[in-house]
Amino acid sequence: MLELLFLLLPVAAAYGWFYGRNSLRQEELKGKANVAKNLSSGLNFLLTDQEDKAIEQLLQLLDIEAATIDTYLALANLFRRRGDWDKAIRIHEKLHQLKLPKLQAQQIQLELANDYYSAGLYDRAEILLTALVGTDAFREKALKQLFSLFIATHDWHKAAIFGPEVDKTDSKSLRIAISNMRCQDEKRPLDAFSLRLLTQQYPQSIRPKMQLAQLLLQQQQLDDAAVAFKAVLAQKPQWSAEVLPGLIQCQLPAQEWYQLLSQLAHKQKNVTATMYLADWLVQTGSPAAGEQLLLEKLQQQPNIRLFQRVLQLRQITEPEHRAALHSVEQLVNAYLETKILFSCRNCGFKTRQTYWLCPSCQQWETVEPLSGIDGR
Repeated sequence: MLELLFLLLPVAAAYGWFYGRNSLRQEELKGKANVAKNLSSGLNFLLTDQEDKAIEQLLQLLDIEAATIDTYLALANLFRRRGDWDKAIRIHEKLHQLKLPKLQAQQIQLELANDYYSAGLYDRAEILLTALVGTDAFREKALKQLFSLFIATHDWHKAAIFGPEVDKTDSKSLRIAISNMRCQDEKRPLDAFSLRLLTQQYPQSIRPKMQLAQLLLQQQQLDDAAVAFKAVLAQKPQWSAEVLPGLIQCQLPAQEWYQLLSQLAHKQKNVTATMYLADWLVQTGSPAAGEQLLLEKLQQQPNIRLFQRVLQLRQITEPEHRAALHSVEQLVNAYLETKILFSCRNCGFKTRQTYWLCPSCQQWETVEPLSGIDGR
């Protein structure tokens, strides 16, 4: 009898193992069934426009199925795009509380910061974004969102704090943005020394160069102002219409002025430089040469402003036709007054005045002078 008992022990152990395994499988199947049921209920609430109930139902699954994070991120982003920021925040806050891998947790933190920004909760967004600036994976994205936040709040001075972090990125747009925001701060205007440092630190940006040139011109430091103005032209010759009037006041030597205008007119095909060059020829006693230059350029690149300057010269060389020519010039001038002068290369925003920050796409130094038949 005792021997039979020892024989039955392995059988009992095997039965216990099989029963336990079967119980675990049943629990697992039951759990999956509950997940499927809750997920089905959540989707049903969404389809019937009961979004609040849907969110509550779906959030209950997070503790069970953390592997479906991407699905929740997609859902939250959908709510944010629709303007339902409170719903996106609820989902991202719940995700942010989970213990997830480092990169995934940082991604959720960035998404939550974007939710706060969209909802106007700038303080909360700034705290999360500032923490992400120190990460390698999300430094650039966090900085761009932070700078957008500073634009919205006009906290221009805060951008300077993140200069070292900007230098760790390869982003040209971030460098242009930080230099512009430092120039934008009217409460802390930059002196000539600070502007020079800014031009050296962020050579990609033309605003510090332009601001430096204008400041030096006001201080009657004509030679230094000329150098700054020419630096702008070397980088962005299309800005000649804005730079050349200031450069005239710098009183360059006649030969240097002629060479500068010739290079801009012939190599860069700049309309404003061509008109200044024609005026220089007229003033030096060669009105016929000035008119010939304008006519040649008109054949190469038709432009209304060049045509207007020809009409002005003809009024000098042909006084007997002055009245008729003046009437035509007035018509041309009325036409030009309706034309746009600047366009954003990023979003296409059009305007007649300069903007360092595009009012449409909120990008720095993308609004530039137009070329073409009406361009300058």
